[in-house]
Amino acid sequence: MFGKDKTKNIVDLAKEFEESGPAEANPSGDLRPNVPADGSVPEVNVVKDALASLLENVQSKDTYVEFNLPSLGKFYPEYEKQTVGVRPLKFSDEKRIQQSAAGDRALDALNSVLASCLSGPNFMELTVPDKLYCLYRLRQLSYGSTYTFPQKCEGCKVENEINYELSSMKVDYLEGEVDDTVTVLLPDSKKTAVVKSLRVKHEEKMSSFKDIIQSLPDWIERIEEHKDRNIISLFVEGTTVKDVAALRKAIYSPPYGIDTEHNFFCSECGTKNTMNIGINANFFFTS
Repeated sequence: MFGKDKTKNIVDLAKEFEESGPAEANPSGDLRPNVPADGSVPEVNVVKDALASLLENVQSKDTYVEFNLPSLGKFYPEYEKQTVGVRPLKFSDEKRIQQSAAGDRALDALNSVLASCLSGPNFMELTVPDKLYCLYRLRQLSYGSTYTFPQKCEGCKVENEINYELSSMKVDYLEGEVDDTVTVLLPDSKKTAVVKSLRVKHEEKMSSFKDIIQSLPDWIERIEEHKDRNIISLFVEGTTVKDVAALRKAIYSPPYGIDTEHNFFCSECGTKNTMNIGINANFFFTS
């Protein structure tokens, strides 16, 4: 296996090597084999050159496109910009999302990929509306503006093919000066509540609908002058569903971000349907 003569063992080969005399010295005077001046391995350079040639038309797609954040960067004083840079997904990014889509770590995988595709504020400090906006822009850049998906008519239940243009999605930008809280007047109790702005770092507490309901008091800074967590929790339990709906809207749907509402007319019965353009396992996949 070491040459043409398969009867020779490693001892025979060693003797032949000794009898062949000293190796030819290189210009530096030592007996080590010559290597390229830059110390690189020729095979590595061949692979790098081949990839560079094959991907020459893809490199330009690896650049970041600037978009105005819905918050206009007002929640990130150290960032000092209104925009965020977004680059398209690579195939390796798509694989990471798809492989984790049905698992317990789906949110972590999606956040990890999104963070690697953004050039902007600290990712974990992004507000939830800003993060959602970035997800839709990431999909637009990666697969094109048209997002095609099936949707059943509320009337006749026939499945319609929806072709939604992400580039035309309405964006509400944050107006005026802001702090990290939102004040809301509750409709039934007539009390004033101050709620916090949710960030990406808070999402782990909202992994299910049950978590969203149970964690609601955590996002309320105070009700009138009361900041005690026990008092706030008991207030939420005792007030009306209308008050709680107002609290949820202030926390989870602040007055800025993308408007995901979309209307379509059923191709079968003509019924007008209203729906939200949501994110599911197929959102980051070619339509």
